Amino acid sequence: MRGKVLAGILVPAVVIVGAGGYAWADAQDIVPGWITAAPVPVAPAPFLTAVPVEPSPAPASAVSLVTADAPVPSASVVQSLAAEVRADERTGESTNVSVVDALTGEVYADVDAAEVQVPASTTKVLTAVGAVADLGPDHRMTTAVTWDPSGRVLTLVAGGDMLLAADAGHGGAGEDANGWAGMGDLARDVVETLGDGVSGEVELRVDDSAFAGPAVNPDWPQYALDLGYVAPASGLAVNIARMTDEHYAQRFDDPSLAAGDVLASRLSEAGLSVGEPERGVSPASAVEVAAVQGAPLSEVAYLLLRDSDNTIAEIVGRVHALETGRATTPTGAAAATIAGLASIGAPVDGLVLNDGAGFSEDNRIAPAHLTGAIVAGLAAEPTEDLLDWLPVGGLEGTVASRYADTDAAGALRAKTGSLTGVTALAGTVQTADGRLLAFAVLADGMPYGQERPRAAMDELVLALAGCGCEG
Repeated sequence: MRGKVLAGILVPAVVIVGAGGYAWADAQDIVPGWITAAPVPVAPAPFLTAVPVEPSPAPASAVSLVTADAPVPSASVVQSLAAEVRADERTGESTNVSVVDALTGEVYADVDAAEVQVPASTTKVLTAVGAVADLGPDHRMTTAVTWDPSGRVLTLVAGGDMLLAADAGHGGAGEDANGWAGMGDLARDVVETLGDGVSGEVELRVDDSAFAGPAVNPDWPQYALDLGYVAPASGLAVNIARMTDEHYAQRFDDPSLAAGDVLASRLSEAGLSVGEPERGVSPASAVEVAAVQGAPLSEVAYLLLRDSDNTIAEIVGRVHALETGRATTPTGAAAATIAGLASIGAPVDGLVLNDGAGFSEDNRIAPAHLTGAIVAGLAAEPTEDLLDWLPVGGLEGTVASRYADTDAAGALRAKTGSLTGVTALAGTVQTADGRLLAFAVLADGMPYGQERPRAAMDELVLALAGCGCEG
């Protein structure tokens, strides 16, 4: 396991700096638009994604190996740094902190680290770790088509993949989970399997009955659907149900049926006449005539953490529930996540989950839950490549434009979280002495706005990254 951890810690030799216009400001949470009790003049955007930016060289200190022999920091120094975050006027008494050794679990700082609070999008770390712990990094979601010759019925059967391409999938050549498998592949395989023995129009059904739902989590705010921050987790979609190629595009109300429309077009192009797709179940007498498999779950985990993708986080939880014999509901997904975490020894006492993405304000996660999941994940075989999934500071995801030209650039791997009144950051950081630390800082009950509390948290990260505080 350690060999893989060491490989995962090698950081790229470039970091991302700069950005353009509103997209950068949005990714930084410094424009208006978070959830608020009073009406706001602009749309809220608590879940964010990275934008294209220009590279510049990383500091040499960012490129190094982490080993168990690296000097251990002084717990008293790290505890003092953590306490300063809570004492900072930009945060407050609701700020709780956990800093532990990522390889041994030794506690270096505990500021009410076991106290649960609203975690926002750091929830996704637990969703990803719990699912991979149970299902394994190589688990793949299968989308199938069945054929019932007696009723002349083709059925598109959902298997959880909401990252399908509209035509041919790239099969990994595109190095991204989105578009790994495609509707065009399914259509061509269907026509090849059926051959010339089918003439005239056939019926096309869409069957996502394996996903009981509700597809729209009751804890999600309506604005999230209206503004394209999330799609119904139906178990089947092309490009996460986006209507356009924009990251926060409007989503189809019925992603599964919209995917059926795409398959109908691909089948028609391949020479098979099909009717307009309708919802239904695959007949008992039907046989499978085509199937495609999506990206390995490890690649899906990387995408959902890198892009902070709410829909994929939610559907990963539902697929986790399905594959472990639980109800494909928010409750079933939460139970699956908690059980997956417990299976690798991550702490779960007091953990409350209502969605996989972190939109729910009723989720309750403690900083120690997050650092505990990271430590347990690195130590367990299924999740030992966890560091490869977390976005790199100054390079990827919602930390792409943070930490540029600092000791944390390339040395940090972390997931952000933001809702109105909630600011969070959880991940790992390598000290100047080469020690890998797992940390989590959560603050809820904050004033409106993200810039001030995030700046205070960043100061802690920078202090840890530059720490030569050997005990």
